[in-house]
Amino acid sequence: MLSYGQGSVPKDQITKSMSSLERPKLVVGIVVDQMRYDFLYRYWAKYGEGGFKRMLREGYSFENCQYSYYPTYTGPGHASIYAGTTPAIHGIVGNNWFEKNSGKGVYCTQDQSITSIGGSEKNGKMSPVNMKSYSVADQVRLSSNFLGKSFGICLKDRGSILPAGHGANAAFWFDPETGNFISSSWYKELNGKLPEWLIKFNGEKQAETYKNSVWNTILPIESYTESTKDLNEYEESVLKNQPPVFPYDLKQSKEKNYEIVKSTPFGNTLTKDAAIALIKGENLGKDEFMDILALSFSSTDIVGHGYGPFAIETEDTYIRLDRDLENFFGFLDKEVGKNKYLTFLTADHGIQEVPAFLENNRLPSPLFQDKKVLKNLIAFSKEKFDSLNLVLSLSNLQIYLNDELINQKKLDRKLVINTFIQFLEKQENVLRAFSYEGDRPFPKIPILEKFEAGYFKGKSGDIQIVLGPGTMDRESKLGTTHGAPYSYDSHVPCLWMGWKILPGSSVPQINIEDIAPTLASLLKIMEPNGSTGKPQTIPTKP
Repeated sequence: MLSYGQGSVPKDQITKSMSSLERPKLVVGIVVDQMRYDFLYRYWAKYGEGGFKRMLREGYSFENCQYSYYPTYTGPGHASIYAGTTPAIHGIVGNNWFEKNSGKGVYCTQDQSITSIGGSEKNGKMSPVNMKSYSVADQVRLSSNFLGKSFGICLKDRGSILPAGHGANAAFWFDPETGNFISSSWYKELNGKLPEWLIKFNGEKQAETYKNSVWNTILPIESYTESTKDLNEYEESVLKNQPPVFPYDLKQSKEKNYEIVKSTPFGNTLTKDAAIALIKGENLGKDEFMDILALSFSSTDIVGHGYGPFAIETEDTYIRLDRDLENFFGFLDKEVGKNKYLTFLTADHGIQEVPAFLENNRLPSPLFQDKKVLKNLIAFSKEKFDSLNLVLSLSNLQIYLNDELINQKKLDRKLVINTFIQFLEKQENVLRAFSYEGDRPFPKIPILEKFEAGYFKGKSGDIQIVLGPGTMDRESKLGTTHGAPYSYDSHVPCLWMGWKILPGSSVPQINIEDIAPTLASLLKIMEPNGSTGKPQTIPTKP
């Protein structure tokens, strides 16, 4: 267990000053990676009473929670949920982006200045340094002069680090090289080593057990009537050398490390068990000071990418996650107290149906091949401006221009941009293209504000490509992806349960950046420093 607290105010004085405030002992934010809104109800008949149904029965649901920016990826999603703002403010514009100064790609949580704790060096050099605003978890810590605790845990580093905040006690993520949950030297209270409870948990070798197990459906396979048939031409198998069909004998994986565990629902169970060990090991929710845990489930995303939202594999993953949630909520009831913790559940983005599946059902879903478009744009640049190097990169459907070369060649920058826009808008499946400089497109694109909310100067590109609904930035027709501004990627659940929350629901739209200020309002603390969201009303007990 770690040690906490700083500042000059005695702990007993803070305790006395906070004793009259009604607050939950523990806040647990749950993010289900890639969970579209309709997954709450698509598998309704297969869910138990203690997971998603319990949240809908006992808690409050915002039925129309939307992402108000582009792009809808994991890094920006987690940052926006907890920072209460969009990439235009917090600066996490993608999982990766291109950096003009270095000429290299940047990963959202990379930090070469720090070292790994407990795992492989390359997977541990991570921190929240690239996020330019606070997390609501930071505000929880500030509200108690750092006596309240903040932790994050997830298979993905970005799913634990960004939500837990800059001032977290620690964030933990899964290292596929070792099969352990690890951390980094950013978190000073670790004192360069993992806490004893996590060393013990890692020592149980659960990842090893899952790696050598068989993934079969948890229910009779014929009952999965909400999904397409098991063997079809749409899916990418978790076992690369075998067809995408149950059962999956994971021992036959060609991967030497523990990556395979992440690609099955067992990764979610592993995360849940690690979260329980964390709550016990750190005594969360046990003293006078409110604590917060950011818990994110990643395997739903990895399974969804390979199989799509209508696959039996995806359905089985959600049925199993529902059971994990029931187990987790039951643990919180006993460990913290049924009315003493507050939890919310949402998602970092949605997912589009597999293009091949849509086409076979006469629903349009064309592909946009960005590598081909980039190659053609570079050749076009040579033809028009006698230079192959005016375009540095195409990342997140954004064109990054070589500003230095444009100046050296004394080219008219506006002419270059407009010429490239005209070329891009002639490319197949491109709806529009526009510059982030000067005048905006006319007539105005209805979703233009989503792109503006995702733009951060110095990280985002110069020209934005806009694809039409259903068009996917992907090379293969197998599997699927996300990142679009449209409803299939932007409409996610937003459920609240526990503490003083009364049952109910509302239909009017709220935005993902409203979650953090809503939480801050319930807790009677300041919203995150960059917050632009609006606190929403949730009925509570007096």
